[in-house]
Amino acid sequence: MKSVALITEYNPFHNGHLYHAQMAQQMTEADVTIAIMSGNFVMRGMPAMFNKFQRAQMALAGVDLVVELPVIGALSSSDYFAKMGVRMADYLAADALCFGSESGDIKALQHIATQLLSYETTPAFHQAIKQGKSYARIVSEYLDDTLMRSPNNILGIAYLKQLQALNSNIHPYTLQRQHTEHHQQDLNHESYASGSAIRQALHNHDTRWQSMVPKENITLFNHPFDDEKRLFDFLRLTVAQHDVHSLRNIYTMSEGFEYRLMKCMQTATSYTDLMQQLKTKRYTYTHIQRVLMNVLLNIPHSDVSDTIQAARVLAMSSQGQAYLKWLKQTAPDQQIITNVNQKNASLIKNEIKATRIYNVLTKQTQNDFNTPVIKR
Repeated sequence: MKSVALITEYNPFHNGHLYHAQMAQQMTEADVTIAIMSGNFVMRGMPAMFNKFQRAQMALAGVDLVVELPVIGALSSSDYFAKMGVRMADYLAADALCFGSESGDIKALQHIATQLLSYETTPAFHQAIKQGKSYARIVSEYLDDTLMRSPNNILGIAYLKQLQALNSNIHPYTLQRQHTEHHQQDLNHESYASGSAIRQALHNHDTRWQSMVPKENITLFNHPFDDEKRLFDFLRLTVAQHDVHSLRNIYTMSEGFEYRLMKCMQTATSYTDLMQQLKTKRYTYTHIQRVLMNVLLNIPHSDVSDTIQAARVLAMSSQGQAYLKWLKQTAPDQQIITNVNQKNASLIKNEIKATRIYNVLTKQTQNDFNTPVIKR
């Protein structure tokens, strides 16, 4: 069976995602579409607005199989996010990977990916890293290319770098982003909007979001988490249980940021105030938010690994189920988890922990043990 992988967040799933899934299947002539989706915490460094089970069910409007991206990948910068997504696609024996981009030119993006991979082996690159420069700054100083100024292009290049680094047989495709920009906040199209715009509409009780998502999914948009005060209170409690030495061990914590976090948490009066106090020229808001989520989840540097131990299946269509049966026959050693139990829980311990903490934060109850694979 031929398959195409989509590395996604679906926060939440909308008509643009549906278009991407349909076009990916058409472009690649795949039998199966696989969404590798962030779980209850997403790349921008926040809890997902809807839990991973709701979002997986939403995704079945357009894909055949939804597999959880490891939480460490989800709460990482674009390179590691891409690495874990590509490795999961490889683990699932995907034939193709299709991603959205502002460019839509796969050859141009591949050319930049090759340039960057080559540059990352040079003494100049390693010297810049030692100087404390961020990867984004190093790349922008080395390669002044307009393609590197758009978020989906940057992420797409990260996927292509990982495919090249792994010498993967997965064939890449890109679909040019249509109608809306990645971070666009306005609902200015009759049926397409960015995830950011839809989340903002939900926050403002603006029901126009309903025309931006598949009709069958509207009833799934319940119990959204949108409470910065509660998140701030949880962060204050979590940080209060640390000292600078234990904070230093948290994944993505670096360059003495633990001291700044301890100091700012003592004086911040709200989540927004905390972010403003923590912000520096070196760190973006998104990076700081990812650090905070890794603190909340208590994920140590020692848990970081490039190895995929298992694929946690969240949802599947009948076609997706057939693909899993085919995969079991062709790759019997792969750990495909459709039923979480005490025997296999250790393979996805951080994902289980993230869901448990998400539930306490959001006052929800669906977890990895009481929620079976969602089927269509």
